[in-house]
Amino acid sequence: MTHLRTLAAGLGLCVAIGLFACGNGAPAGSNGTGGGPCAGTASGTAPGSPAVTINATDDLLFVPASSPAGVGDVIEFKNTGSLPHTVTFDGANASCLTDDTLNPGGTWYVKFTTPGTYKYICTIHAPNMNGVLNVSGSAAPATPAAGATGTGGASPSPSVAATPTPTT
Repeated sequence: MTHLRTLAAGLGLCVAIGLFACGNGAPAGSNGTGGGPCAGTASGTAPGSPAVTINATDDLLFVPASSPAGVGDVIEFKNTGSLPHTVTFDGANASCLTDDTLNPGGTWYVKFTTPGTYKYICTIHAPNMNGVLNVSGSAAPATPAAGATGTGGASPSPSVAATPTPTT
């Protein structure tokens, strides 16, 4: 019985250490340099004609996996399959450029105000369902965009515009 208690206590300690270590990163919305808002805006409705379309597929891939875009371009994420997906950007953009659920047939839009390399994943099908946007051009002036309710089940976070340093 003593061995079981020791084993259970050791296992509990390992879980506690693991949870503490996982939560010790930069706070959500932080760019690692003292915090800051997003590098773009998100919306459930198109804020203009999409310059880039990225499909979330039943093959558990974003197609294309790597896309070029310009500052101010509208990037459309479209679920072309029958499985739900998410679009979650890395680092400082994770808390404000995240689609909670992109249901089949749904679309979700992002517009970047800062050039950089932006990695994203589907949190449901990670780590293999991932992609990267390479945004080039001059930084756009920061202007807040109105939030919108997503189509097809997409539920974007509140829209915020800013020009932090992109994560790599």
